[in-house]
Amino acid sequence: MKGKLIITAIAFSAITNFYAQSVDYFVINKDNLVGLVDSNGVQIVAPKYETIGKFDIQKKGWAKITKDKLTGFITKEGKEAVPPMFQEIKAFNVYKKDWALVSKEGKLGFINGVGKTIVEPVYEEIDQFDKIRKGWAKVKLDNKYGFINTSGALVVPAKYDKIENFNIYKKDLAVVMLNGKYGLINMEGKETLAPIYDNLQPLDKKKK
Repeated sequence: MKGKLIITAIAFSAITNFYAQSVDYFVINKDNLVGLVDSNGVQIVAPKYETIGKFDIQKKGWAKITKDKLTGFITKEGKEAVPPMFQEIKAFNVYKKDWALVSKEGKLGFINGVGKTIVEPVYEEIDQFDKIRKGWAKVKLDNKYGFINTSGALVVPAKYDKIENFNIYKKDLAVVMLNGKYGLINMEGKETLAPIYDNLQPLDKKKK
């Protein structure tokens, strides 16, 4: 029935020991949308979301919400810590402490622990930090590769077709490829050898 109000507990200890012994919040459902009231019946969030998850699952004090099939977070005070604007929000602390990977329109970025967007979701791929160089993560933008640092800044422009690992041929250098040509970058991301060569191979030392 339209307008009918249904109240269900987020947690119910009589059913399972997974939940807390006392219920602090209740999910309210009206016109197929959900909100929250506290145990005193005070409305914390008006019914306006498609779903509201449990608090403290992905981040302490936050609950995941969905609206128009997009995801965000609310606090226990009912404020939107992260507006529902992302297709997906991954777990915090996987790539970097207090950061979570987010996706929007199929592109990737990061938010931090206060809900601020640190890296705009513009990348097709984001690798783990420290995998190729300490403090950097390789990113893919418009089918080209570069690096961001732990502040979220693009420290190596995403312009290369390929970037190999550092220190394979020589300490602190990595081979890069651009338009089928090869060159070298150093640990600061600067080109020590412009990518203009058809091939780039180390000259092996002669055996004694």
